[in-house]
Amino acid sequence: MEEFKIVFTKIAQKDINKLDPKTRLRILQAIKSLETSPFPRGNTIKKLKGSKIPLYRLRSGDFRVVYHIDGRKIAVLSIVDRRDLEKKLGTLL
Repeated sequence: MEEFKIVFTKIAQKDINKLDPKTRLRILQAIKSLETSPFPRGNTIKKLKGSKIPLYRLRSGDFRVVYHIDGRKIAVLSIVDRRDLEKKLGTLL
């Protein structure tokens, strides 16, 4: 099975660096699971509406990982607290 390559935007890299180590590890493990399938089983993935390009949201605790799939590459655009997701999406869309 071919794997997907995960890349972080500068914004996503800053977002992940701001997190405490325990939360960062949990989110990075969730992101790593996308390498085998960008749509893992369960209800942790949701397609976001209102975007010109298809964006997806991965739920990990109180945080949301916003990503885009481009062929075999998954671009992580942002990691945001669920309470700030709507506001952050306004800047991404």
